[in-house]
Order: sequence, then C-alpha cells, then structure tokens
Amino acid sequence: MDPTPVLIVIALLCWLVYALFVWIRTAVHRRRLPEPSVAPGQLEIYQGQAFREMCRRAANPGRRVTMTDYFAERGWNRADVMRILAELLKHKMIVVEGWRFGSYSVTHKGWTEYEGKFIWTGGEGVHISTGPGGFVVANVNSHHSVAHGGYGNRANAPDIPHQQLIDALRTDADTATSDEAVRAREYADDLAAAVDAQDADRTARVLGRINALLSTATAAFTLARGLLPSGS
Repeated sequence: MDPTPVLIVIALLCWLVYALFVWIRTAVHRRRLPEPSVAPGQLEIYQGQAFREMCRRAANPGRRVTMTDYFAERGWNRADVMRILAELLKHKMIVVEGWRFGSYSVTHKGWTEYEGKFIWTGGEGVHISTGPGGFVVANVNSHHSVAHGGYGNRANAPDIPHQQLIDALRTDADTATSDEAVRAREYADDLAAAVDAQDADRTARVLGRINALLSTATAAFTLARGLLPSGS
C-alpha cells in the first residue's frame, strides 16, 4: 500500500491544527485592545528600533526572544506594538512565537535585512555637555553639534563627551569580538537617536547599557573605558 496519501492527510491535519492555533492566538491578542498611544509618524522609527533590539537579543535567526520588558520600557501598549510590528510581520522579517503576547523570532530573511541595513556603520556623532536646566539639542549629527541638559535629571553632573565616546566605541569595535563590535556600534547609534529625539531618560538608559558593555567587554575597549562616570 502506498503510504503517500496517508502522509498527505496527516500533513494537512497538522497544517489545519496550526492554522487554528494561529487564528485563536491572534484573536486573543487582539481582544480588548487599548487605544493606540503612538503617533503614525513615529511608527517607522520605532519599527527599526524594535527590530534591531530583537536581533540584538536573538543573536541568531530563529531564536525566540521575549520583548515584553522592552515594550513596557518604551511605554507601548498592545495596540502600539501591533501597529509598530505590522510591516515586519507582513514581510516575514519576524514571526510570532508561542502563545503569550510579546514572543518573536527573527527569520532568515529578517536577519539578512538586519545585517545589510540595520547594523550601524558610521556617521557623525554628538557631543553633550551637562548642567542644570532643560534638555536642548541643536544640529545633531553635525561636527558643531552641542546638546546641553541635565543627565538623569541631576544637576551638576560631570560632562559626558558623547562624541569621544562614539568615536572610541567605533575604533575599539574594529579589534573586538564580533558580538561586542555589533553591540558597540548599535549602542552608539542608539545614543545618537536618543539625543536626536530629545529624550533625556532614553539617553540615560543607553549610557547605562554602554557602561554595562564596557564593564564586561574584552580588553579591546581600552579607548572607551573611563569615558562614562561611575554608576551611569
């Protein structure tokens, strides 16, 4: 007896079960969605940021990552996340994993896109000096750009030379391990984006990530070490 028809029937049943699972999961995730809080003009920027963070956490295509803490940190609700990730899911850059909301994996197509377009490869940096008062940014990504403001809402904080930090990370990355090099370049990109968005809290968080990288990185990061104040 030819086993082919039986195998086809089993394959179809498995496909139907999975399709039903996906349909139910989508319905549950979309149930009682809150009102979106992200403006349409911000979706493309946030999409790139979320995609880079997924790739950074996954380190390889196909590995499941949980993003709920990242979404909460950014203040995105479920409706925001679905709008932000819609294009990535549509074009199969990422896929939803598991049952719970917030788990994804990067596809091989998405990983190729990440390697080709999203890894930070250069550009002009920013210098920030700190002091009492508000957070003001001017001419970001210009050789003459200077931003003045409170670091972590603390007055009289020491000057943090972001231009020097970005240059040092880029230089040190050339001799670092591949994983550290990618993170160093992306953190520099994140720092410039945070300043461009005039987001003091996000800038402080990025500086914390850079400081954590420098505290555990290999000896390759000799230039970048010491540029951040202790506890930043």
